[in-house]
Amino acid sequence: MKLLTKYSLISLFLVLAFSCKDFLVEDNKSNITAENYFTSSSGYEALVNAAYETLRSDLGSAGGNRGYPFLFCSGVDIYNRGESQLVGGTYEGRDIVSSELNEYGSLDAQNGAVADFYTDMYKAIQTCNTAVSRAGNVSEMSESLKTQRLAEVRFLRAYYYYLLVEQFGDVPLVTDEITGAVTHFDRTPEEDVYKFIITELEASVGSLPAVSDEFGRVTKGAANHLLALVYLTRGYKSYAVSDDFSKAASLADGVITSGNYSLQSTFSDVFARDNETNNEIIFSIQYDYGPGLDGSFQSRQFGWLLNDKEQGFAFGDLAYPLQYPQFTPSQFLYGLYNTNIDSRYDATFNSEYYATADVPDLGIKKGDLRVYFPKPDQPFTAADSLAFMAEHPVADIYTLPRWKPDIEGLGGSGKFPMIWKFHDPKTTDPYISTRDIVLFRLAETYLIAAEAYYKSGDNQKAADRINAVRERAALPGKKADMDIQASDVNIDFILDERARELAGEYHRWYDLKRTEKLIERTLKYNLLAKRANKLDEHNLVRPIPQSVIDRDSGEFPQNTGY
Repeated sequence: MKLLTKYSLISLFLVLAFSCKDFLVEDNKSNITAENYFTSSSGYEALVNAAYETLRSDLGSAGGNRGYPFLFCSGVDIYNRGESQLVGGTYEGRDIVSSELNEYGSLDAQNGAVADFYTDMYKAIQTCNTAVSRAGNVSEMSESLKTQRLAEVRFLRAYYYYLLVEQFGDVPLVTDEITGAVTHFDRTPEEDVYKFIITELEASVGSLPAVSDEFGRVTKGAANHLLALVYLTRGYKSYAVSDDFSKAASLADGVITSGNYSLQSTFSDVFARDNETNNEIIFSIQYDYGPGLDGSFQSRQFGWLLNDKEQGFAFGDLAYPLQYPQFTPSQFLYGLYNTNIDSRYDATFNSEYYATADVPDLGIKKGDLRVYFPKPDQPFTAADSLAFMAEHPVADIYTLPRWKPDIEGLGGSGKFPMIWKFHDPKTTDPYISTRDIVLFRLAETYLIAAEAYYKSGDNQKAADRINAVRERAALPGKKADMDIQASDVNIDFILDERARELAGEYHRWYDLKRTEKLIERTLKYNLLAKRANKLDEHNLVRPIPQSVIDRDSGEFPQNTGY
């Protein structure tokens, strides 16, 4: 049974305890008291598991604007905004949220996704703070296990602060359990928040196991991967420390050479449905079937609806579970792959869609090829099209110029090769999946090391780390063709490689901001953002939600430009 299937009772308690506008409720409406429940071994384990559960509720599951990774994937170079799906006759505000974050010009302090993210992060942090503050009173638990559990929640708290500080800049640094009404918070300078994150991770790593006996718990590898990313990110800042890049490279290499992780034999193996505990995965958000458990929406974000029975697609057929067309991969992303040598294009995208229902009037039979997308870097002439149609007479063919959203006058078809590497062939629900969401994996650790070495001036080591990832992705017999030289390495190549390797994974906005390429690349490759042309320096942080400012009894300044 997965770790996060065990949280239900304590999660309910924490919802009651930390859901009000001041991050707490003054009267506990359950009959469970923290004073007696958290002192037991079982109670404290439940509290720690609840801290893990916040990963799901904040980053992956449905509810409001949650489950839609707007702040990770909107307004970047490799995705365009898609058409929000109607739910109950409305878009539930997702169309507004999405357009504001993708095109930037109208982004303001009322944006629902920004408000949800900010609030959810602090709810999660407060759960972690409770676990930290209650650790000293726990009985019937060995000191070594208690120390390990404490290190786990400190890691989670550090991770949440990293997500917050990059999105909002200066943020309140709340490290104590809140047990009474608090009406004012001061914003802590982001430099000090970074110092806190680093201190937390460095203090925790020595108490974490190299390998956990329960997959999904934090390990030394997870802490060092995150610490490498934090040092790498700080290295670009005005307050950087001189050895930030070298520390990032060393920490990433330490994870790579630890012997606890290895790249899977092929890229597609990483995402095989029955391979969710493979040793490339360093840290992931856990999902499983069971009462009260919700699902992951990652597999539903980057597609379009195949639900028209009259066109051969039965509504809700599990071969093509319902997609939420929030993000359309950009034509730029598709063009990054050399499909003659790189396996990742076919392993990432689905280019063929087959009928799931008979449509006699159109001559369509279940199993017929209905929609086909030729590879964007391969010739597909008129003669090729005629030959293809002779073999597949009911197929519709869409070539790269039409792989655009069919909104806002862009002239696209609204159809494109969906990101399919998260597809769940075992799902029993057309709406959700129980696939884990991978947050850290070893291929990214290699790319963190490559970027850190490049920024340290060692292009050869940077190329070596990139080549390890590219060689794994090579088609049979093409490893040598995938290798690059030291002279090929620059930030744009590193970002391109991260796009090829990590498409659909929740990193891109952070990657572009960190490397100081958000404005340049988004305005160049994001069609709607380019047309609006409103993205500028003030958008490198998000607006503080107006609800937060309004609730605060003192001065809580808004970010510049909002």
